[in-house]
Amino acid sequence: MTTASASLSRGRRFALIANIVVQSMYLLSFPVWYIVSMFSVMLFDDPNADQFPPVLIFYYSLQSYPYVTVAMMAVSWLLYGKRRFRGSAWINVVPVALIIAGFLPMLIWGQ
Repeated sequence: MTTASASLSRGRRFALIANIVVQSMYLLSFPVWYIVSMFSVMLFDDPNADQFPPVLIFYYSLQSYPYVTVAMMAVSWLLYGKRRFRGSAWINVVPVALIIAGFLPMLIWGQ
């Protein structure tokens, strides 16, 4: 086995394991997301909350989570099929980054 072949095999194995493990956790998080989504309308209890951009950003990041997650799962497996193993593994970070990006304004400018 050549060095390039061994490296490709190692990258392929890592991407496969990363896809399976991370995406399994995302699938397990969907029931939890559903409950959080039901209660996310409580963000708008305050009459002025709809004018507060961090609340809107957090709300829409929560609501877009399942769509972004399913889309990134599909993109990850497409990249894996095209032998872009590094991109396949890293694309799994996008749904977590979406939630963090939605939560940071609430953390910084929240009351």
